[in-house]
Amino acid sequence: MIKKIFTVLLLVLIFSCGDNQTKQSVDSYEEDILGFWNRVGTIQLMNGIPVDTLAFADSNNPDNKQIKAYLNDRVMWVNNFWIDSTTPWKGGSGGYGKFNIYSRDSLTELMSNGTGLMGTDIKQYKEDQGVDSQAWNMSISLGDGTFSQKNRPNSEYAEYWKKLPDLSPKSRIDGVWKRVYEIAYVNDIPVDTTSAPSDVILDVKVMYGGRYMYQVDLTGLAESDQPLYGGFGGYGTFELDIDNGELNEFQEWGTGTSTQTFAFKTNKLTHKIEFYNDDLFLQISSGSIIGNSEATGRGLVYKRIK
Repeated sequence: MIKKIFTVLLLVLIFSCGDNQTKQSVDSYEEDILGFWNRVGTIQLMNGIPVDTLAFADSNNPDNKQIKAYLNDRVMWVNNFWIDSTTPWKGGSGGYGKFNIYSRDSLTELMSNGTGLMGTDIKQYKEDQGVDSQAWNMSISLGDGTFSQKNRPNSEYAEYWKKLPDLSPKSRIDGVWKRVYEIAYVNDIPVDTTSAPSDVILDVKVMYGGRYMYQVDLTGLAESDQPLYGGFGGYGTFELDIDNGELNEFQEWGTGTSTQTFAFKTNKLTHKIEFYNDDLFLQISSGSIIGNSEATGRGLVYKRIK
């Protein structure tokens, strides 16, 4: 009788530990995917088995760059190499949307907007299919600081990524933000405010751990033969000075109509910044506004995407 009781208790402990490990695993992969990732190369597959890895640094195109961010339930990526020389914009491409991760082996990206070729392809797909996004069901392998993704079931290649370390502690501005208003300033005086409807302009920014990425999809505003149709986006780092109300952004490279490249923390752009609350902030910088040549300053109001 004692032996039977011991056996039952042992089985309960085994299944209990299994459940705990499963819960820890679920929590772990949902947390481990979050943050900024740098694509460092491509894995060659044969019958689904990795046989070789080609690093960007050792390829014929060592300057290729691609960065991706997962935060909350949103995904954004930019690259500098998906380019078609016949388009009126000359920069790379980027995508934005939602994601669902199911395990360390499975993830779906629901891409709704983008810049460059990705932005135009997504717009065409949504119009043709009558849908809000394009689903990419991926086989992945999420490890400790590494991540590979196979975009299609029969693909002979997988993208290879490494996680980028945080550059600063968590701050009030960390999150995913969408521009909801644009304010024109003349001599530091606000003179006009316009909304930013998503079907015309979608401006989304991801800020996390001292790194940032943004996408401005203008396919709802410009004609397909205009450079602005490619929109613009970019990747860089930031420093937030709450005490002095300043946000310093250092863009390194971009997409769509943004084609310049800068070294790390050499391209400084300072914005005045004011938080209305934890979910709404205003950033003001000098410069003109599309459609308003008299403006000397530009204010953007961003709302947190939850």
